[in-house]
Amino acid sequence: MIFLKGKGKLLAGFLSAALVFSSSVTSAFAAVIPEYIRVGLTMSYAEKSSIAIESTSIRLVRSLDSENPLDNETVAEFDSSSGFNVRLGLSYQAAVPISASSYDDARAEASSYVSNGYANAVAGYYNNDWAVIIYGYGTLGEAQNAASALGGDALSPSDVTILDINGDPILLIADSDAYFMGSGDTPVVDLGARSYRGIIDFIHNSSGTLTAVNVIDLEEYLYGVVAAEIPSSYEYEAIKAQACAARTYALYKWNRESDIGYDICDSTHCQAYMGYDYEDSTTRQAVIDTEGELIYYNGSPIEALFFSSSGGYTEDAVNVWGTDVAYLKAVDDSQEINCPEWERTVTLDDLDAIISANGYGIGSATGMRITIDNRTNRVQMVEILGTNGTKEITLEACRTVFGSIGSSFSSRTYTITNGVTVSGGGTESVTTSNNLGTFVTDPIDGFSVGSDYVLGADCAVVYSDSDETKAYGYDGSEIDINDIPGLADLTTSTTTVRPSSGTTVIQSQGSTIEVKGYGIGHGVGLSQMGANGMAANGADYKEILQHYYTGTTVE
Repeated sequence: MIFLKGKGKLLAGFLSAALVFSSSVTSAFAAVIPEYIRVGLTMSYAEKSSIAIESTSIRLVRSLDSENPLDNETVAEFDSSSGFNVRLGLSYQAAVPISASSYDDARAEASSYVSNGYANAVAGYYNNDWAVIIYGYGTLGEAQNAASALGGDALSPSDVTILDINGDPILLIADSDAYFMGSGDTPVVDLGARSYRGIIDFIHNSSGTLTAVNVIDLEEYLYGVVAAEIPSSYEYEAIKAQACAARTYALYKWNRESDIGYDICDSTHCQAYMGYDYEDSTTRQAVIDTEGELIYYNGSPIEALFFSSSGGYTEDAVNVWGTDVAYLKAVDDSQEINCPEWERTVTLDDLDAIISANGYGIGSATGMRITIDNRTNRVQMVEILGTNGTKEITLEACRTVFGSIGSSFSSRTYTITNGVTVSGGGTESVTTSNNLGTFVTDPIDGFSVGSDYVLGADCAVVYSDSDETKAYGYDGSEIDINDIPGLADLTTSTTTVRPSSGTTVIQSQGSTIEVKGYGIGHGVGLSQMGANGMAANGADYKEILQHYYTGTTVE
């Protein structure tokens, strides 16, 4: 029961072009927002021989629109104080079309088949209509013979989904656009660990197992994502930023064809989705307040990656996965609140285990060396030193390689506290001159708004190049800067001390390596703790998103 991606809502907006002197230019863009998204519930309900439904009341619904399964009608309702169970067929079946208008009619017809010697006859839903399905045939040939005699079709075990109560089949479903849905004012299906809005599709895997897929309205899906991804106690503008990022990421995934039966999974491999029970009124409102808003780069929705915390500076995508992405660049993240610290102890025996697990073939470990980017404080290379050579490890493997000895490092913002600095380190002083003056009301020919000056209320502009400071009047004529009142007062310089540019290399000493780090996650895109800090300092959600996603717009 897999639907092609089809209907969506057209979201229109405008992307402003760069401001030019005489006029501003806008170009229209549009994105198709899906009416629904298919979420693979892989954390708890993937590759299962059977899946329990703990709801005591459920509905079987049939799609009325081949492009939108949420446009459906109820064909049957079921009640059970002990819940239900869904599993694949275990034998060959014969499906017999009947004239019936309801489940009760089909069940009565099945009872008549039982009376006539077909002990395993059960009400069925086949080809989007009621049927009697007789199970228990050991071979396809036996099922074909029975089906031929009854004017029906033979079905293999993998063709049929069985709904049972305490092991007794009450409905067999095959070749139908049919799903399960909850009852009540807010219908949800309780699968035990979690409950879900929308409808549940049980897809058949080639391994002879089932995977539950939640087919749900995109905005309602986000109710369960944003609550799972960011605390409701965070600043509201940070939560709204997360809502836009989650929506954009979901759309990015939806736009990519999938042959696995769903668009996105419910784990952190994609983005966490915890379903209905995890929803929160604050995070739900953030989704509502940003409904339909997406993050664009050059008119297209971005892959809006996000993570927990950076340790002070985010990372460039090219340094994590080796792919350069224009809007996923390293940016300052010094406003993040309560960035966690973490520590790990690594021994030479641990390094030997990493060498063995990964087949590095460099002999026995003698130590470890790390190269840190001084701008971001993030490790760019790990070298495991061995008696027969050195293994260089780069990109995200600088933290994930340690999964071979238990778990990956929490981030790549770390150092060796008991090591020795081999090269780099130190600080440098940087002085920045800020030549400020009065501002013009109209552009000056030959100069760029933003890089040379800012439009303002007065009639002169002051700008600086590498050689000198100049001033120009309203008509473009040069003005003696000494004739501009207050210029001296507005000319300032700032000196800052920062780590030296380049890298710092630190090498371990001895048999025990003490590691201390900051932050959690891959470090690319939106920093959730950083967004919280920016919001606490007055930034709104669009400013937050445009800070972390370079060169983007939010519409």
